This record gives sequence, C-alpha cells and structure tokens, in this order.
Amino acid sequence: MFFDTENHIEKGWDRPETKSLMAVVLDALRTRILTGELKPGSKINESDVALRLGVSRSPVREAFRVLEREGLLVTLPRKGSYITDISLQDLKELFEVRVLLECYAIDSIKKRALESPDQIMALIDEIGNELFKEPDAFTVISGFHYSLVELSDNYRLIELYKILAVSLRRYQLIYLGKGGQREVSLKDHKTIVDILKDGNYAYAKKYLKKHIRYVEKIAENKVKEILAV
Repeated sequence: MFFDTENHIEKGWDRPETKSLMAVVLDALRTRILTGELKPGSKINESDVALRLGVSRSPVREAFRVLEREGLLVTLPRKGSYITDISLQDLKELFEVRVLLECYAIDSIKKRALESPDQIMALIDEIGNELFKEPDAFTVISGFHYSLVELSDNYRLIELYKILAVSLRRYQLIYLGKGGQREVSLKDHKTIVDILKDGNYAYAKKYLKKHIRYVEKIAENKVKEILAV
C-alpha cells in the first residue's frame, strides 16, 4: 500500500482553498500517477488518501471515479483500487492496433466519399471545427481520433476502437504530460483534416501514421521514466 496512516496532511499534499475538494484530490492523484510517484500496479485506498489530504472520503470517491474513466485507476470487486499497469510491450501493441484501425477508418471514409462526397466533406469540416472548441486537451485530442473512426460508419470498427480507447487513455495522458504536446497534436490534426478535404487519402494515412508514431515515441520515453522511478 502506498499511503501510510500518519494523522496529518502530508507535505506536498497541501489543500488549496480556491478549488473544489474533488479537484484538489484529482489533481494530486493524477499528477502522482503520471509522474510514477504512485507506481503502476500499486494499491490505493480512499481512506488513506482522505487522511493525507485532510478531507472526507466523498471527494476522494468522486476523484477515483474520474480516474477510472481516464484509465488511470481500476477497482476490483472485494479487492480494492489499483493504479493501472503500464509496460513498453503494452504500449507497443496498443499503438500497432491503433495504426491498423485508424488507417482502415480512412480507407472507409474514402469509400463513403466516393458515394456521397458533399456529405463526407461536411462531416470532415465539422471535425475540423471541433478541434478548437473544447478547452480540455485530452477531450480534444482523443475525440479527434474517435471522430475519424466514427466517420467510417463501420459499426464493428467503431466498437473495436471503443475497447482500444479504454486502454489507450493512460498512454495518451502520459503523452500529454510532456509540455507542448497539445499544440503539436492540434497542428497535426488540423493538417490531417486539410489533407482529407483535399481528397488525398493515401497521404492522409501516411501523415496519420507519422503522427501516431510520434505520440508513441513521446509516450514510450515517459513510460521509461515512470518505470524507472
């Protein structure tokens, strides 16, 4: 168990008064997970976190739920909550499958464009417009890739990608933990949209692969740092 039960607020776990208690807990836990201070696979307890921060268990429980949705935490019945495991092999396998699914989505978009060009162009425009609307970087970046897959209109592909996305979240958040990556991704996403609007689907796949491999490399370096802590 990572947390001890000292009856005081631990140094570095200060309780700012300007945020909601849930936001304080969420920020503290997310930071420690993404930096590796809370090690992958380690058990984490609501009561211990609440004691560390000097708060009730209610905001801690809410923060745990958010972390589960983000793929950073998993709760097992009758066993408790654990920091999600990560590994270089898991990262590699996820990104290999990701490339296959997202590139196939572009192939499907091309087929749809041949049948209904105006409709597809309007949908691609919509994806491009959404890039700068949502202030949350993770929602924008992960949402863009999911929107591309949805545009394939292939039910099985979309369902497979949903499964992949749950495991992918942890590595996407690790990637975003490196400064400046939001801007890099938004620029790449805008370029992909422009290429699709030009109808150059082969180049769109090539550029998409390049972008995904870049994200993978950044995440790989961060994972190595986390595992070395």
